[in-house]
Amino acid sequence: MTGFLQCALGAAMALAAWLIPRRIARAPLVLGAALAIDAAPLLIGALLLAIASGRPVLAGLIILGLGAGFALADQTMRDTLREPVVFSELVELPQLFSHPHLYLPFAGPALVIGGALAIVAAALALLVFEPPVWRPDLPFALAAVALIAGTAWALGREPLLSPTGAAFRRLGPSGDPDIDAAALGPFAMVLAHCAIARAERNGRRTAIGAPAIVGTAAGSARPIVLVQCESFFDARRLAPEFAPLLPGYAACCNSGLMSGRLVVPGWGANTMRTEFAVLSGVAEEALGYDRFNPYYALARAPIASQVWRLRAAGYRAICLHPFDRRFFRRDLAMPALGFDAFYCSRTLGGGRRPPYFADPDLAREILRVLDAEGPRCFLFAITMGNHGPWSLGGPPIDPAVSLGFDPGGVPQGAELQRYLDGLRRSDEMLQILMGGLRERRNGALLGFYGDHLPSLPHAFAHYGFREPHSDYTIWPAEGAPPRRGDLPAHDLGRHIVDHVLSKQPAAAVTVSL
Repeated sequence: MTGFLQCALGAAMALAAWLIPRRIARAPLVLGAALAIDAAPLLIGALLLAIASGRPVLAGLIILGLGAGFALADQTMRDTLREPVVFSELVELPQLFSHPHLYLPFAGPALVIGGALAIVAAALALLVFEPPVWRPDLPFALAAVALIAGTAWALGREPLLSPTGAAFRRLGPSGDPDIDAAALGPFAMVLAHCAIARAERNGRRTAIGAPAIVGTAAGSARPIVLVQCESFFDARRLAPEFAPLLPGYAACCNSGLMSGRLVVPGWGANTMRTEFAVLSGVAEEALGYDRFNPYYALARAPIASQVWRLRAAGYRAICLHPFDRRFFRRDLAMPALGFDAFYCSRTLGGGRRPPYFADPDLAREILRVLDAEGPRCFLFAITMGNHGPWSLGGPPIDPAVSLGFDPGGVPQGAELQRYLDGLRRSDEMLQILMGGLRERRNGALLGFYGDHLPSLPHAFAHYGFREPHSDYTIWPAEGAPPRRGDLPAHDLGRHIVDHVLSKQPAAAVTVSL
């Protein structure tokens, strides 16, 4: 193969690596600044690899593998989460390797692993057998990479940050990733959203406000337990035959203060969006581009939240999550939101893989911690027991879950059956909490909600179910008739804290950051 043919083939591969993701995003080839910005990352990467190796086909193959991987991730997210890849997904990239079982099953492990191995094998073969077209210049390529990295670092900080954000705004992004990926191209969309988010972040953090370190405390207090239940929703909405699955939730709603739909900012995943909304009380529209993942950077420094409000009222705030504390970087976000302590899998137990930590067991841990901490305590529990994907193995399915429905007759029927079995255990958790709080007679207020619906699009389509929101309940009723009302996620935590603090006499207290 002549040098010209090697260069042409390498360039064709790099071009394909750019065009395939654009095809998925339905982005037309319209000349302009957005087109150049969209092409730049892959084409510059191919050029530097070719300079470093002297082998243009090898460089093109590596870039093609990266482009194909991005395209697969983008298509998978569109299918399972109803949105494309966004810039904040970059922070989750390490989790693909530390917790692959949470990601790979949605894309297809055989396709991902097989494709990666094929690319690696082909690259090694080309490294050995493709003759260099020119003398490799690794030092020049590394210097160019360092220069690009340094430029990106400088553009991400003042005084260049504001002009950089303004320049990307001139591309006219709408803020909707699906629309912007089609209008600008997927890579230009990621770069534009990232730059604008960074430029606006300090202003948004200032608008949210800093935590109040001086507040009021009551002479007496009532415990608050708030449970964010993984993928929970009222399955009675899906089909009548699933009604027997949730006796605890039905009883909680019937004897509770308030219940209804919870308008959540994600579908199928992105737990941190609902979690941040409930804990902070900040509406999604106030977050700008940081709404895709508020823990990505926004909630890395202390900001006002409902947790800090309780801290200012003298409460001790504790988060319980039987999983890796670094997942979604909660190890940084939870202290910033006001929690005194964060108990993760190292403290609570639980596995890194399914079945993780059963919801009923977590309910017993919540009651144990509540007994140890006393009445002036806010416990926020993040369950993991019913996390997808539900195609993986788990505990034996309760025969009662069949409820007369044949998994073989429903698309994703086996996954739906395993999800419903997990939902049954979530309901058992709720029953344990209600019974335990009744026994303690400490006046505790219990909030229970789902972070998002499960990603079971084909099963839902089979039942004609298109609703995007989860459910919540606040218990007990305290002598008032139960109320029904739908809430946006950012109002739930505020509603609970307002209700508790409005019933307490005030005395001065100072909270340390």
